[in-house]
Amino acid sequence: MNAAPRTARLGLALGGGAALGAAHAGVLQVLDEAGVECTVVAGTSAGALIGGGYAAGLTGAQLTDLVLSAGWSTFAQWRLSPRWGLLDTSPLERSIEQQVGARRIEELERRFGALAFDLRAREPVLLASGSLATALRASSAVPGLFPPVRVDDRLLVDGALADNLPVWAARQLGADLVIAVSVDNGAASRVTTRLLDTLIPARDRQRRDLLRAATPDVLIRPDTRGLSRWTASDVPRLVEAGRIAVESSLEDIYRLARAAQSRPLPEVRRMDQTTA
Repeated sequence: MNAAPRTARLGLALGGGAALGAAHAGVLQVLDEAGVECTVVAGTSAGALIGGGYAAGLTGAQLTDLVLSAGWSTFAQWRLSPRWGLLDTSPLERSIEQQVGARRIEELERRFGALAFDLRAREPVLLASGSLATALRASSAVPGLFPPVRVDDRLLVDGALADNLPVWAARQLGADLVIAVSVDNGAASRVTTRLLDTLIPARDRQRRDLLRAATPDVLIRPDTRGLSRWTASDVPRLVEAGRIAVESSLEDIYRLARAAQSRPLPEVRRMDQTTA
């Protein structure tokens, strides 16, 4: 028997960028106001933090309130024994659970995946099941600053080392059409590429580059030039930068949303995959 057709799924890919990720909250505010519904979300680092909250049912307005009130104590505290990192991210896990509860990813309102990087296998890992708080800690564990996060037999760190704008991950999670939001001005991407070239064997770099080459259907780039990546001082301006960027792309987004509604597709069962 043939499966019933479905309309195309609209997805979000939210990029990393530390405090620059506050711009994602402004983007989501405008999407909510415009009535644009995205049912699949993939995020890297800061994009995973915002995207995880969105997938768990928080609105763009609620996420904006959270980023405006957040400080370092929301995310981390000093470690007494900083062997793997200067800061302990257990406050982040508590903050996540205070806002959305001790949720599992497979129970969220939207399909979600957080991208991390496996230090041992030297490969990207898309966390699409299990503890939401653990996945978000892993995806945002900047090496040297935050300790790696153990998930099963993996030692995971910041997903920016794998791909700072995980368009391919949104498609792997089931999105047929993807809106991507890049908050990084490119400097961090150049640094992580050089670092990865020392970590990843030459035979695996082509596969990495193919993943990164995935292109979105709409790309939104908030203007984050000159704004702080590591402090909260510019968060209000970052939220506004996100709003401005998505407002200028609304015509393209509406066109994409209409395309999603009018494109019937066969229903396909997708298996959870944790390794890209």
